[in-house]
Amino acid sequence: MKWLASAVLALGLSACASYYPIAVDVNPTVQAGGGVYRGQAVSLSSRDNRANDYIIQIEQKDKSPVVVGASNNLRAQMEQKLAQGLSTQGLYLENSANTRMELELQEVLARVIRGHISYDVVQQLRMQVTLERNGQRLTKQYRRSAQQEFPGRLHPDLDKVKEALNKQLSLLVQDMLADRDVQNFINGG
Repeated sequence: MKWLASAVLALGLSACASYYPIAVDVNPTVQAGGGVYRGQAVSLSSRDNRANDYIIQIEQKDKSPVVVGASNNLRAQMEQKLAQGLSTQGLYLENSANTRMELELQEVLARVIRGHISYDVVQQLRMQVTLERNGQRLTKQYRRSAQQEFPGRLHPDLDKVKEALNKQLSLLVQDMLADRDVQNFINGG
């Protein structure tokens, strides 16, 4: 009898969570202009130090949160987008370069909070860039937060949540690419 109750409970919980995908595709965009760098070389690496590996947390009253991950490797995706922007700006990426840049993912989370006739999406993003060359070091923190309300009575539209998250990730990469301190360090100033 006990196993039957456990099975029914597990089935009920999985049926509730099965409405949502286990992962969504994250794909921020990068817009960068050329002429920022004059062919300098930089080695770029990244690491993911987030406390959780999911990127969306759906919270409904009196229910356990449902979490949704990224279907692609978020760390590799963000490193690739930053590399793409830096290359467009005129940098060469070389593993043996004297100037080293590291991107650290610290927090990427969109909390979906259910209301009566709508839901709020609260996004918190935090990343860090560290540059090193000849004993000199520059560390910069980048943060983005946003809150949006979407209509919806039954389930949140995860496509809208994903679009909102992609927008904030894109803006965060733009912040890194436009940072004058980073540009000056790489340019040797």
